[in-house]
Amino acid sequence: MPEFWTIEGIDGAGKSHLLSRLATATSQVTALHKDHPPRTGYPWLDRRLSLMHELTWGYDHAEPVWDYPAHYWLHSLMAWYTLFHHAYVAPALDRDRPVVVDGWYFKHQARMTLSGDERLVSQAEDVFSALPQPDRIVLLTTPAEVATTRRAGTSKPSEHGAFTTKRATTSSATFADYQTRTVRALEELLSTHPAPMHTLPSTADETDLLPLLHGEVNA
Repeated sequence: MPEFWTIEGIDGAGKSHLLSRLATATSQVTALHKDHPPRTGYPWLDRRLSLMHELTWGYDHAEPVWDYPAHYWLHSLMAWYTLFHHAYVAPALDRDRPVVVDGWYFKHQARMTLSGDERLVSQAEDVFSALPQPDRIVLLTTPAEVATTRRAGTSKPSEHGAFTTKRATTSSATFADYQTRTVRALEELLSTHPAPMHTLPSTADETDLLPLLHGEVNA
């Protein structure tokens, strides 16, 4: 049976970069970029996915989206990941090809654990556990300092903890602090997930990832 893999890490960890390197290295795996998925062939579905992505991630960064209820974001994320899996992951697995995605819901759940809202944390656990789960997880252990350098000048307020602080700050200090706390929460969350987890350094490329996929991919 083909497996569903996900590459995890903090903002600026290198998830999308690693997935792009994998896609150019082998044609025997379906590499899915969440921000740039392929066309499904069904215009209505493509439009819906595009609109949902725009509302969830493509908003104007001047909009104070952190003022909206946290549970709105929880269920928005749930809806998008559900449809993404339906549109891309499940069909690829049906074609007997392993699927690798640059991040699943884990980073968002880790952020929610930093909110201090016990009710939100509990509901996030229930909601996200209902999503299709990966068979294997690759965690990029990128230090916050490295991620800060990579994201300099391009980071969003949400990556500085705006959903927790309710302030739109974009300094390198707030980014590094928030990402440090996020990675701790992410590692703790993934340590309890039933899927086997592999760790790779921030410098990892396709030559590091392909051996992990060797059981399914003849690169």
